[in-house]
Amino acid sequence: MKLLLNNIEDAVDQKYLVVKSLRNQAEAGTVIHIMGAQTGNDGVTVNYRVMKTGQDYSCKFADIKQFAKWASADSFLARYQDNLTPSDIKQYIKVCDTSFMGSGGIPILASIGVILLVLIIMCIASVIQWWQLLIGFVCIPVIIYFGVTTFYKRKRNKVMSKIYSKVSESWGGVVLR
Repeated sequence: MKLLLNNIEDAVDQKYLVVKSLRNQAEAGTVIHIMGAQTGNDGVTVNYRVMKTGQDYSCKFADIKQFAKWASADSFLARYQDNLTPSDIKQYIKVCDTSFMGSGGIPILASIGVILLVLIIMCIASVIQWWQLLIGFVCIPVIIYFGVTTFYKRKRNKVMSKIYSKVSESWGGVVLR
């Protein structure tokens, strides 16, 4: 579950997943509990406890956006972190961080690369007719866009299924098919 923060005080008494490591404090993939938060003239101050070690820390951020880039509200990992290994948590972070894939970045980059490749090939073989040029510039990027998108969605589903099956192992008696 993702949470939209309008005010830093809304984050108090919530569990967050650290996405980016802070030196000598919280590593990426750890779950923290926000103990307190204040907004001041120089930014946002957050007091938190690392759940695995029980150590308390304090950190300053320029604004709420910087805090949201550092930690994300994730109730799934907060509930089931004991069943997952650190590598599983890092895979979960990679798969759930859809800022690049959600905007279509990877398929667009692949399409641009193919368009450049097709352009180079067509410049070399300058005896190509106009309809072949049209097919090359329209069909190939569309096919590659859908291929790359399908590949990443299948990879995401595979990783999430693996994580969910690890979590459900401790439920006992429940058979998932």
